Amino acid sequence: MTTPSTGTPASTPATTPASTSLDGPTPTDLLPTTGNYPTEIVRYRSVVLTDIPGAKPARKLTGAIDLGEENLPFYDRPAEGMIVTTEQSWSAQGVTLGRLLHSLALAPGESTKVAVVDWQRSTKATGTEATSESDTLSSTTDQSRSISEVANAIAREEQHGNSQAFQFSKSSSSGGSLGVAFFGLGAGGNWSESSNTGFATAVSRSTGLKSVADEATQRISARTQQLATAARSRNMTVVRETSQSEKDQVVTRVVTNYNHMHAMSVQYYEVVQVYNVTTRPTKLERCLFIPLQELTFNYTSLQRYKEVLAAVAPADWAAKIRAANPFDTTVRKLDACTAPETPQGQAFDGVDLVDIAASTMGVYGVRKYDGSPLRFDPAGRQWSPLDTTGLDTDLRRIAPGKDTVWALRTDNVLVQFDGTTWRTDPQYKDGLALTCGPDGTLYLVGTDNKLWQRALNGTWTDLNVEADDVAVTGRDKVWYSRQGKLYERSGTAWVDRGMTTAQRVSAGPDGALWVVAKNNNDTLAVVLEPGAASWSLPTNGLKGVLGVAEVVSSPGGDCWALMTNGSLIRFITTARETPIPFDDPSKADSPYATKIDVWYDEAGIRSIQVVFPGRTFRCGDTGGSGIQRHVSHTFGAADKLISVDAWSGTAARGSLAGLRLTMTSGVVNFGTAVTTSTAPDMTEDAGGASAICGLFGSTVKSGSRTYVASLGFYVRGGNVPQAVLDHLNDNRRHYSQAVWANADELTLSRILANYSYTPAGSSAAPVLLGTLLDPKPIAATGNYLGFRWNFSSDKERDDWTNSRKASDNTFGTPVTNTIAIATKGVFAEAVLGRANSAEKIDLTRFWNWKD
Repeated sequence: MTTPSTGTPASTPATTPASTSLDGPTPTDLLPTTGNYPTEIVRYRSVVLTDIPGAKPARKLTGAIDLGEENLPFYDRPAEGMIVTTEQSWSAQGVTLGRLLHSLALAPGESTKVAVVDWQRSTKATGTEATSESDTLSSTTDQSRSISEVANAIAREEQHGNSQAFQFSKSSSSGGSLGVAFFGLGAGGNWSESSNTGFATAVSRSTGLKSVADEATQRISARTQQLATAARSRNMTVVRETSQSEKDQVVTRVVTNYNHMHAMSVQYYEVVQVYNVTTRPTKLERCLFIPLQELTFNYTSLQRYKEVLAAVAPADWAAKIRAANPFDTTVRKLDACTAPETPQGQAFDGVDLVDIAASTMGVYGVRKYDGSPLRFDPAGRQWSPLDTTGLDTDLRRIAPGKDTVWALRTDNVLVQFDGTTWRTDPQYKDGLALTCGPDGTLYLVGTDNKLWQRALNGTWTDLNVEADDVAVTGRDKVWYSRQGKLYERSGTAWVDRGMTTAQRVSAGPDGALWVVAKNNNDTLAVVLEPGAASWSLPTNGLKGVLGVAEVVSSPGGDCWALMTNGSLIRFITTARETPIPFDDPSKADSPYATKIDVWYDEAGIRSIQVVFPGRTFRCGDTGGSGIQRHVSHTFGAADKLISVDAWSGTAARGSLAGLRLTMTSGVVNFGTAVTTSTAPDMTEDAGGASAICGLFGSTVKSGSRTYVASLGFYVRGGNVPQAVLDHLNDNRRHYSQAVWANADELTLSRILANYSYTPAGSSAAPVLLGTLLDPKPIAATGNYLGFRWNFSSDKERDDWTNSRKASDNTFGTPVTNTIAIATKGVFAEAVLGRANSAEKIDLTRFWNWKD
């Protein structure tokens, strides 16, 4: 018989050997083993910085690092990093004996007792409290009413009326008086008469006919039934049960050495579980670190981040931060920024000059030891070097003019400084002395002592006189000295002023002419005041001082004396008048300032105007002579004042030359002395991010001009103790990191959406941060906030990952260590002593062991 084929050859099952089917060896798959699989897998994540493109070069480490250094720079460029996921697997390898816990030695035949103490205490408490309350109210009201009403009414009415009124009045009055006195007797009399008549008539008439017929039928059926039931029940059950039990159990075991000739030691070991721990990186992700600006904390930021700041603050400060109420606004007064009182005299140690000159541009000099040009900074009250680009030879004379500076080199060549570079004059000239007029006209004493005039168009004119020195006190007001004699130009002629001892002549922008005259074997200074006809001695501390080499006047009227030894002295000649206060106080509901205007000249701030909705306040003036400049700033809707800085002026002692307002929108500079860089003032007098709502201060007069002497603002902001803001800003780095790390994803998404980033060395299009960065921060370090940087494609991910693999391993070589973990188990082992340490049995000395 043939069996149909199914396409697969039939196979005969193999016969199972009898040795494995019945009572064979133990199956290996049923035996417990160790080390085949990890019993614990732990994963760690670490974030690392790998590259900071365009970072500033680090300082060379040449000494110890000061951890208290305050002005450490923060990162200012995005940085790339990686998120490394490391896996650690624990595989059990077996059990071994650990350290020896206890050893018990027994002599032959010795017996001892070992006590095991088991002590246990347990406390159990149960509390149950249940309260139930029910309230039921049932009410039924049934009312029915039917009303039918028919009403008919007819009314007719007619009315007629008439009214008339008439009045007549008459009044008359007469009177008289009579008195007689005769021989001490007197009699008198008077009389009066008055009459008044009035008449009025009024008539009113009304007639009418009214007919009303009403018929009403009403049937009312009302039934009211009310059934009310109220039930209230309350049940409370409190059960508290506390039980405490203590168990103390001592188990005694007898340990006996039954050996006749061998000592025995019982050793107790702890049981140790041994693991193989393998650590290897398993995953790499890229991340991008975004640098963030350090926060300046004010009322607005405290409103936003109050709870975040309190959470990371010390306990005492956390309570103060939570107690502050930044939403409660108050008006307070910022103390006025008052220009400091300028001293009557000022010496400059270490400033040795060979020449000094002044104009409306300021006071300039030439340093003695290297011939470099200097300029006096009235804000910092110190001498600052000028740029020496193009200047390859030392200077010996200098002459500031109008928007330019002229000088003579030590080789007598004339050079000009345009603000950036020193250049020689196109029409090459040599000279011994020079000066520049207020209109920019240059006067030069040539090496042949001829006096030359250079017009503004560059044309040189020979003035046909010989001179040793020259000075200009005003337009076409030229003076020169020759062999001790002094001459003044009058029209086209020169007039001898009758002096025979003139050594140096100089002038300042105030029009005064200073002459250093020879006095026996020394020199002293005399002055010809503007408009004066005769010479006089100085009225300041320079009066009668010998050893003067040159004297000039500064734009503010101060006197500068250069001594023959190169030292320099500054004398204050202008006296300060009494300041005139002004005040525009703020009301409780005053609106915030919308605009500020400042007018100033080369010497100081002349006028300030603040515009508020519905009112404008102005202090100072814009009149008088002098160059006027105007700067205006419009405040934004949320623009608030953080700090106010001011610098003293030279026009009057105590006047302001520069003003800086640090606003939440940025820094606004006014005036001339605004180059000094200072950090925002967050002291108690600072604005603390408050809105300007008033103005106060004072003005001071200097001749015919008025300048602002002090300035302050009324501000309205959050009612927060200044100590809290000071603490936050003193530790702004710590609190800024807390705010960054707790920023919500919506805010971060909106910020990141506005920026793009191009990886270093990449020619691809900029990466839009809003589309590829996960807005949830993963790390914060310094002023960096790290975000996961997703890939735009799978290929980009593979390329980036493969470039960071180490050799043939995925992300590095795995590291395997053996670690032992102690358990609660104890292992006891009995060990016999060595035979040669046992004594031979002597029945005469010992008892019979069988007994």
